Amino acid sequence: MKKRRNKIRGIKRVLTAFLALVLLFMTSAMAYADDTFFVADENGDTLPVPAAYEVSHVIKNLEEYGFLSHPEDLFLDKEGYLYVADTDNNRILKMERSGKVVSVITEAFGQPLNKPRGVYVHETDNSIWIADTGNQRVVSVFQDGSERKAYFKPDSALLESNFTFDPQKIYASKTGYIYALKGANLMTMDEQNQFRGYLGAANVPFSLQRLLIRTFGTQSQIERTLKQEPAAYTNFMIGSDGMVYGILANAKTAQIRKLNTVGNNTYPEQMYGFSITYDGTNYLSPMFADIAVESNGIISLVDNNTGLIYQYDQEGNLLTAFGGLGDAEGRYQIPSSIVADQEGRLYVLDYQTNSITVYEPTNFIQMVHQAVTLYGDGRYQESKAYWEEVKNMDSNYALAHKGIGKVLYKEEKYKEAMSEYRLAADKEGYSKAFVEYRHEMFRQYFGWIMLCAGAILFGAWKLLYSLKKKSDQWAERIEMGGDL
Repeated sequence: MKKRRNKIRGIKRVLTAFLALVLLFMTSAMAYADDTFFVADENGDTLPVPAAYEVSHVIKNLEEYGFLSHPEDLFLDKEGYLYVADTDNNRILKMERSGKVVSVITEAFGQPLNKPRGVYVHETDNSIWIADTGNQRVVSVFQDGSERKAYFKPDSALLESNFTFDPQKIYASKTGYIYALKGANLMTMDEQNQFRGYLGAANVPFSLQRLLIRTFGTQSQIERTLKQEPAAYTNFMIGSDGMVYGILANAKTAQIRKLNTVGNNTYPEQMYGFSITYDGTNYLSPMFADIAVESNGIISLVDNNTGLIYQYDQEGNLLTAFGGLGDAEGRYQIPSSIVADQEGRLYVLDYQTNSITVYEPTNFIQMVHQAVTLYGDGRYQESKAYWEEVKNMDSNYALAHKGIGKVLYKEEKYKEAMSEYRLAADKEGYSKAFVEYRHEMFRQYFGWIMLCAGAILFGAWKLLYSLKKKSDQWAERIEMGGDL
């Protein structure tokens, strides 16, 4: 009987431990889910924020068109149609945003497509441009399937003899220039298939080690240092403002580049993205795969190392980050491309799971977007009202305090701006507001300050005069043989 009771107690202990583990797992999973959307504080630590996007639906089964196979690029035209470079299926798909396929391109100029890695639709004539990578060409066709033009390796003395034209991504500007991502370089051509150079090459940073090798090293060592390449481009796009937005792969800072017509970067040169630990000790560093830029300047990035989606404003401020690696809805294996539509929805293509995840923006992120857009347009007072709404939703959202602080600064309410900047942990903004507040106080109380300064100087003069007079009296007394 005693053995039976002990056995029952043992079973109860096992069941209790099992239930505790289940509850612990569920609690941690829930905590992780709640912490999916985050930003970083002044120390670089992540802080949870309200959900910015919700998964609307996932496009995977294309019915009679089967499934995607390792797709690499996604594009959304001005009419709202999605185009997919279905790479391993050797085809370009045009589909509605619901996932219904409208048309398919499998060949151009009498030759089947071979591993197409990029697709673009020209906003002027709606022609479809394809980076037909395997065939080492760029082809453009009209919407009815009729052929427009094909582009091959440019004939130029500026290109190396072993140059291979295997474009991965493609864009064409209104001015007639063609931009192609070839390896680590962003090259340009014209309509006559003439090479026009490379755009926005990143500078190789200074290295004392490389300098010493070039000074004292052998010839072979020097040649190896001369071959050091700048940071490589992984993707790019042309925004509605005509600027070229690119992302660098192996750069520690300034991974986002906004290039003007002469190839100079005009976007803040800082570090973007986070290194995420996946086993407590090892870290996954960001490796941005694609960039989407909305008409209001909001930038969204997809990171195929961590599966995270980052979003920044026109000034490089992080608005939100979410996603991650995994099999659940809203998680990714190898995200390869991202686009945004005019309603603020995001579309994320996964190379590994052969799917497109569609996100709807929440009221929270819509308020944030409205605030940064109004401020960027110079409508400061209107943006303040939206920042106040954002702050009501999440009082710890630092960017709301920063946005309000910037508006108060513009309104010359420097003391109030200092308070908001302090809550946002924005040292630079606080310092600027403090300098102006100090000047304002000086101007306001200039008369009193000068009066006090005059009184102090007069008092000091009187004191020195009295001490001098006393000193003369003592000296005269000593000369007459007296004592002090």
